[in-house]
Amino acid sequence: MPSPPPSPPPGPRRGSPGGPGRRVALLAAVLGLLLTGSAGARWPFSGGTTGDNAAPPVRVPDAEAARLAWAAPAPPVDPRAVRLWARGDWVAGDDLVRVADGGIASYDLATGARNWRLPLDLAGGVCQASPSSSGGRVAVLRGPDCGTLTVLDIAAGEPVAEVPLGVGAGDRGPGEHDAPAILGDTVAVGWDGGAAGFRLADTASGAVEMWRAAPDGGGPCVADAYAVVGGTLVSRTACGSPPGAEGGTIRATTERGEELWEWAFGPRFMGRPLAVTAVLSAEPLVVVARLGEDRETGSEHIFVIDDERQSIRHHLDYDRDRYLPPCRAAAFADCGGTVVHEGHLYLASDHDAPGSAGGNAVVAFDLATGLAEHRVPALGGGDIRPFGVRDDRILAYQPAGEERAGLVVAIDPATGRAAPLLALDPAARRSEWALMSGLFTHEQRPLWHEGTLVLVNRVFYPGDAAAGRPALLVYR
Repeated sequence: MPSPPPSPPPGPRRGSPGGPGRRVALLAAVLGLLLTGSAGARWPFSGGTTGDNAAPPVRVPDAEAARLAWAAPAPPVDPRAVRLWARGDWVAGDDLVRVADGGIASYDLATGARNWRLPLDLAGGVCQASPSSSGGRVAVLRGPDCGTLTVLDIAAGEPVAEVPLGVGAGDRGPGEHDAPAILGDTVAVGWDGGAAGFRLADTASGAVEMWRAAPDGGGPCVADAYAVVGGTLVSRTACGSPPGAEGGTIRATTERGEELWEWAFGPRFMGRPLAVTAVLSAEPLVVVARLGEDRETGSEHIFVIDDERQSIRHHLDYDRDRYLPPCRAAAFADCGGTVVHEGHLYLASDHDAPGSAGGNAVVAFDLATGLAEHRVPALGGGDIRPFGVRDDRILAYQPAGEERAGLVVAIDPATGRAAPLLALDPAARRSEWALMSGLFTHEQRPLWHEGTLVLVNRVFYPGDAAAGRPALLVYR
């Protein structure tokens, strides 16, 4: 059984955890963000003050105690690399399946014993996997150009389909922002170089092609991204030449490809260029959009579309200066920074927002009115982020700080009050802080499954393994 990693020694203040290799990699990442203007990064959740002047611990109400059941260490990273991505984690029965060890591996959720490992060429983490599973299967892109679509049975650890996407020499294949989507027997993927959809079948490849499109295919619109949102397959199309010059559509279908609805949007809104970057909810339709020419100069917004899908009903009072972004930058299908439940959308406010000196909060928006209804601070102070639903309560995670371990709380949607649910193992506090204190908030995530909490890290730097930074922690 994998053992918990050694506790890293007391290190630099918040925002700079790890050894020299990781600090160099973080510096390179920050310089890259400054040069590209990416708005997808935030400094880590602190869980309270860290360092020599840490405040005394604040007592929070009692919660059920969870021990650290097992942990997995960070993988080695080539010192010549800036970082290694490892996105993809799913639960299959009593097993945790994740992108790891140069492929995909399955672990017994209770003990950490490895069930199986399937080596795959994921191009150093550039090739993406479907964020969600369907029927015990996931879709994974692999190969040097991410040009092969593989569907895996994650209970058995066996591929059920292998389909080449037809990416030729010199063609652009799917990249780090292009994830496949799987719903039932339908699998789809879109990228700048094209789009394709398949249906799993009893054939030599395990699938039959349902559609294929390319930007120069001659049609007025072309699909460029897919996601599964609330059990619905959602696609985005870009219209005109260049793609998006005449707006686009968001289209929803069943797992058999039957159209449910379509929302068409124009190329401009409020006098500015409009691009829809993600879908947070299908019922009601809630989208993330950019207004402006590009990510560097544009601003991000959240729109609620009316029930007839004819126009924008509400423009939420949201911006990146006051809230953590709901989705990973430029990723249509990776929106782990928000929870949508029973007509409400839950977001984490930013540390640097006005009035957040004592920590941030979870803010609940009523999608029927477009107004913020509740603001839920962390119990005892510090930081908090929503991540799931349990028994109609919103799950939120409060990360470890210098004086206390992390906490899972349950928020009552009716009252906006938080109650403690699970107190994490204080003996693992340093390991918890080391895992969750990353530069990119979307790459360190909590995952809940029937009373078990998994903290997962999806990006690694040179020096992480030597410093004892864990890849995941499992509490039961």
